[in-house]
Formats: sequence, C-alpha cells, structure tokens
Amino acid sequence: MKLTDFLTEKNIMIGIDGNRKDEIIGKLVEIAHSVYPEIDKDAVMNGILEREKLCSTGIGRNVAIPHAGIDGCSEILPVLAINEKGVKYDSIDGKSVKIFFMIIYPKKYIKTQLQFLARVSRLLRNDCLRESLIKSSSPKEVMRILNEYESEHFS
Repeated sequence: MKLTDFLTEKNIMIGIDGNRKDEIIGKLVEIAHSVYPEIDKDAVMNGILEREKLCSTGIGRNVAIPHAGIDGCSEILPVLAINEKGVKYDSIDGKSVKIFFMIIYPKKYIKTQLQFLARVSRLLRNDCLRESLIKSSSPKEVMRILNEYESEHFS
C-alpha cells in the first residue's frame, strides 16, 4: 500500500494557515470536503475532534496525523497540509506541527486504516523526507518527493 495511491495534488495544501489546532482541523476538513463532496463535513469534524480528546494525534517531530472512522465513507481519504512556521498542537514532544496528514476512513475498514496510518507514521519518521516536505513549494513537488521516497523504500 502506497500513500501516493490515495493522495493526489488536489488533497495537498502548502501554506495552510491557522494558529490553533481546531482551526487547522477545520481547514483540513474543508479541503477533504472540497475533494470528496460526498462526505459529511460535520461527521468528519466531530470524528476528528472526538479522536483528539482521547489523545493528541500530534505524534512529535513536527507531525500530526488526525484521523477518524466515518459512516458513509467508502475508502481512505487523506489530506496532507504543510505550515512551514508550525502550529501549537499539543504534540507529545511539545513541538509545533508543520506537517498535518489527516486520514478519513470507513469505520468498517479499521485494518486498512491501521496499515495506512502505520505507513504514514513510518514515512514521516524520516528526517530528510520531513524537511523536504516542509520546504515544498507546491502539491506537485510534494507528490514528486513522496513518489521518489516510496519507490526507493517501498517498491
């Protein structure tokens, strides 16, 4: 399973703005809804915020992976956004978040979601990859970087 099988330039945003966790999550949900209009925005927002109440999805190293299972969702729907300056997000390491990788998934596909989440987490542990993504200037460049990295490490 490759991230680039699910991610497209349409669901990548460079320069997402916001100063708070809830602001960023709201913008990620808006991006998701613009690309996948069939999803229920309120259900996604509520699902993500409920998940955040359990434990912050700010996994450290300037990365957050907000995620939620949603009824009516038919496949994994990712959104990747980057904020080069960073946003306070209650991360486990106390650092700001610069890379936001939201994952919406069908509730019934928990195993697939866990595999996808593990892949995202594994990829974003790489310091060079994270730095390259943070410095990206366009969704096209992000896709190129991810394609190259996945081809090299997961072919």
